[in-house]
Amino acid sequence: MLTLYHGDTAVCAAKVRVTLAEKELEYDSRPINLHAGEQFDPEYLKLNPNAVVPTLIHDGDILIESGVINEYLDEAFPDPPLRPESLVQRARMRQWTKREDTIHDAINTMTAVIIFRHDLMQKPPEERAKRYDKMPNLFKRAKWVRMMDEGIESGLVHEALQHFAKLFKDMEAALAKGSWFTGDQFTLADVGFISFFYRLEMLQCAGLWRNHFPRVTDWFERCKARPSFKTAILDLVPGPAHEKYETIASPLWPKVDAAWRNVLASQ
Repeated sequence: MLTLYHGDTAVCAAKVRVTLAEKELEYDSRPINLHAGEQFDPEYLKLNPNAVVPTLIHDGDILIESGVINEYLDEAFPDPPLRPESLVQRARMRQWTKREDTIHDAINTMTAVIIFRHDLMQKPPEERAKRYDKMPNLFKRAKWVRMMDEGIESGLVHEALQHFAKLFKDMEAALAKGSWFTGDQFTLADVGFISFFYRLEMLQCAGLWRNHFPRVTDWFERCKARPSFKTAILDLVPGPAHEKYETIASPLWPKVDAAWRNVLASQ
């Protein structure tokens, strides 16, 4: 019995949903309303003390961290395999999944300064402070406060774009050797980035790769053509979320694009 605690637009939860969809595994869906702060409920914190999604429960055993969950699922349900047979290729797959952690932080930055800031800054200071105080990770709390204060002009945005530039260049080089990041097999290396790219697309930032990285562009189109993309992402992201992201993010894209071009020119 599989039970998944997840959020509809949460990128790490979507990573696990893609793996479940690729393996055609059924699961008990337990949505967590992140905007309402349900991740801070005491009962959920007993499952995941980090106050994030996803959390997977398999036959009573609790698992957290999306990358760990995905490898666990591939071991527990090996058909179809999402890891290469070759030990060398499997190690290279893990190099990509390890990079997801750094890119997740950059995705978080872009989402926070573009979308979450728009909502949170409309609330009174005392309500904003209460939201910050609920965050158990002091480093993340400090970063969140800084992003809310500085917005799109934040140096954290510049750092995020630098991460993207290095990642996209490395992806472009890897995809010159095959259709997927470890060669000709679709693996967890690919799974882990799909929802990140889709979040950037929702943030109207697809020009980051479409205008500069053709192989990465083709890779993401192949990912979106897989049935798992519709099942795990498109069908679960509500229409109003798309409309909200587009409305808020579109006016900010010129500033992002100008900063992005400066980053690319400096590398």
